[in-house]
Amino acid sequence: MKKLVIIGLFLFSVIVLPACSSKGEESNLTLEQFIKAYTDAGVEVDPNEKQNYQAVNAKDGVIFYMDLKPVKIYEFESVKALNKQAKEDEIVNGWKKNGKFALHTSSEPAIEIFNSVK
Repeated sequence: MKKLVIIGLFLFSVIVLPACSSKGEESNLTLEQFIKAYTDAGVEVDPNEKQNYQAVNAKDGVIFYMDLKPVKIYEFESVKALNKQAKEDEIVNGWKKNGKFALHTSSEPAIEIFNSVK
């Protein structure tokens, strides 16, 4: 009986606990990768143009325009931080998310590019 308990605990620690780890949620994406995806698509992006990203507790961001529509990309400290902000802020909750990044725009082509970044 003790062997079954030990085997059960071992399997639990090997299979279940790693799946619960938040490390797997973290994103290796960078703001530069998003900017490059847009510039590769022919969009002019000035990485020095910043929106008020601090208003949504983001750590960085960039704003540019596609077809006269604003495109705002917000970088959060982590996926967990973005998810927390989305729970607390209904507006952020409606934005597209990719890793620790959020996109605020009504431009469908901008959304497609954002979602394509891996």
